[in-house]
Amino acid sequence: MKPKLLSILVLSLLFLSFPVFVSSETYTLPGENYNNIGLRGQLIMSVNVTLINLAPYPKFIVANPLYDFKVYRQDNGEWLVGHREETSGGMVYTPSPKTMNSTLNYRLGFWVYPYETVKVEFSITSEHEYYLPLRDYRDSCPEDVGLYILEYENGSLVRGRIGSYENLNSPICGVAYPQLLNYPLVIRFNEVLPSMDGYIKMLKYEGVVKFKITDVPDSADDNSTSKVEFPLFFAVSQPVIFHNATMSDFQPNYSMKYSDYLNFILGYRGLKATKGTKDSSQEPQKDPSDGLFKLTNNLISGATIKKPEIKEPVVEPLDFPIWVVYMGKDVNTLEISYRVKWNNYRG
Repeated sequence: MKPKLLSILVLSLLFLSFPVFVSSETYTLPGENYNNIGLRGQLIMSVNVTLINLAPYPKFIVANPLYDFKVYRQDNGEWLVGHREETSGGMVYTPSPKTMNSTLNYRLGFWVYPYETVKVEFSITSEHEYYLPLRDYRDSCPEDVGLYILEYENGSLVRGRIGSYENLNSPICGVAYPQLLNYPLVIRFNEVLPSMDGYIKMLKYEGVVKFKITDVPDSADDNSTSKVEFPLFFAVSQPVIFHNATMSDFQPNYSMKYSDYLNFILGYRGLKATKGTKDSSQEPQKDPSDGLFKLTNNLISGATIKKPEIKEPVVEPLDFPIWVVYMGKDVNTLEISYRVKWNNYRG
C-alpha cells in the first residue's frame, strides 16, 4: 500500500472513531420562568416620556436601572443599557460616557435644565429578560397528573415522565378549557412625579408594549425532524394597563373583554351562574325595646328635618382584553402588542 493512501485511510478511521456530538436538554414542568404547561411570558416595552422643568434651576432626575433610558437632545449621548448575564443571572449595565460623567450622589440619571422640555425613552428590552409570571394550569386532577419531565436530544423528544392519580374511581379526572393565566398589572406613569417634585412635570408619553408568550419545551424542537407536539389551549390578558392612558392598535385583535370572557367560560363548560340569595336568618334580630329613644325624622322641638340621602361611590369594574389561544403544530410563540398614549392637557 502506498504511503499516501495509507495516511488517508488512517485519517478516515480517526474521524469515524470520534464520538457523535449530542445536544441534550431536560425540561421540568413547571420550571424556571415558565408554568406547568411550559408557558413563559416576557414583557418588552418602550415609552417616550416628555418632561419639563418649571424651576429656575437645574434638576437631576434619578433613573431606575430597571429601565434602559435614552435622552433625546444634542447628540443623544446620554443613555443606560442593561442586559441579563447568562452565567450569574444578574443584570449587567452599560452607561454612556456622558452619563458616567454626570452622576450625582452615586445615582445614574440626567439633568433637566431651567425651563427645559426634554424627551426621554424608557424601555425594557428583550435583553432584560423581564418575565411576568403565568399561573399554573389547573383542573380537577391532582397537580402531578400528566407529563412533568421532558428530555430532548438534538431537538427531538427521547423520553419523559408522567405522573398519575392513584384512584381507581377516576379514569377521567378533568376536562380542559382555556383558563386565564394572568391578570394585568396597573402602572401609573403620570402619578410618579407630583409626589417627588412640584417643578418637574410630565407632559405626555406614548409607546409600545409587547407581551411575548413562549412554549418553552416545544421551542427546543428544531422543526427539521418528526417530533412529538404538545398543543396548548389557554387564555391570557393584557399584561400591563397604563392608568388613565389610551390603549389602542392591539395586535393581534383580542378575542373578547374580560366581562365577556366570564360568560364565555360558563357557556363553554356548560355551567350556569348561580345568584346568591340573602339569608335573613343570619341577620341579628333587633329588639324594639333597645335604646332609650325611638329614632324619627323629627327633632325634640317638633321640627321636621329632611332625611339625608347617602350615595355610595360607583366603582367602575376593570375590563380588559383577553386572548383565547390555541398553540398547535410548529407554533411555539405568540407576540401581543399595543400602543399607549397619555397627555396632560392641563400643562
